Amino acid sequence: MVGGKGKVREAVADRMARIWWTILLRGLLALALAACALIWPNRTIDLLVMLLGAYFVFDGVTGAIGTYRSEANGLHFLPAVMSLALGLVLLLWSDVSAKVFLILIGVWLVIQGIGLFFSGRRIKSETGEGSIAMAVAVLMVVVGCVFVFWTNTGITAVSWLLGLGALAIGAGMIYLALRLRKLQQRIAA
Repeated sequence: MVGGKGKVREAVADRMARIWWTILLRGLLALALAACALIWPNRTIDLLVMLLGAYFVFDGVTGAIGTYRSEANGLHFLPAVMSLALGLVLLLWSDVSAKVFLILIGVWLVIQGIGLFFSGRRIKSETGEGSIAMAVAVLMVVVGCVFVFWTNTGITAVSWLLGLGALAIGAGMIYLALRLRKLQQRIAA
């Protein structure tokens, strides 16, 4: 039985080693997006659309890599594919209206939040950790719902809301990544 526990620990440590850096990178990108949105709140919707489009493409690629490396099933690829698709839509459809822009971002946040929530539950069942991931997921869903249902607002308010949401989400993802890295190192030792 001792050998079985060692193999489980090794498998968990290996899985964490494969995914923690993608969560960290996604958190850093969210912080960069937050900084842009908070520094330039009066910029046109075009700048926000392009920044978010680039962020979503990069987030989709890193999410897909992290999901592939964690050996998750096909359903876990959905948030990454959605990020990539939404990023391409925002980059290629330059005349998107503010309402459509908010709805698209809101739907993306809700789907990402749901995916992160289930990942947090899986992490919690495997390691006892995961509460931070679940809290960030709930925040993403709440911010996404605000974006979907609060579409009659000015660009400055959208920029500030986007910046504050990205700041909270980015900080939570960085904290989660560092906790996973520390836990992975502890399990490996």
